[in-house]
Amino acid sequence: MEMRDINYDRSEYVETASGNRVSRRTVLCGSQNIVLQGKVIIQSDAIIRGDLANVKTGRYCIISKEAVIRPPYKKFSKGVAFFPLTMGDHVYVGERSVVNAANIGSYVYIGRNVVLVMNFSNYISSISFNLINRVSF
Repeated sequence: MEMRDINYDRSEYVETASGNRVSRRTVLCGSQNIVLQGKVIIQSDAIIRGDLANVKTGRYCIISKEAVIRPPYKKFSKGVAFFPLTMGDHVYVGERSVVNAANIGSYVYIGRNVVLVMNFSNYISSISFNLINRVSF
């Protein structure tokens, strides 16, 4: 599957010193807990929930339009605990996808309209492309 080129309107994006491009229409909750390693693109209407726990992306990640990135949680008898979310390098999150996982390995393609609620390790990231494409719509 070959990715097509996408041209961006520079006025719609804010570029950071490390080369990240974040849309002005992106919702970053708890931005002090969100770490973008470099050359990350976050498209319009994406939501990243750094107010719940730390969110860290690797280099060269793309988070598409209307995607939701939120840390995983566990319910306990006395409440809810949120855990950090870590994304590897070269990760693509498709449009309108929801990622609620602790670890996502490197070189992972998450298709369009996918709800991901599991932990990915580096050793299965190579097979996750086929797994995720089968559940995307």
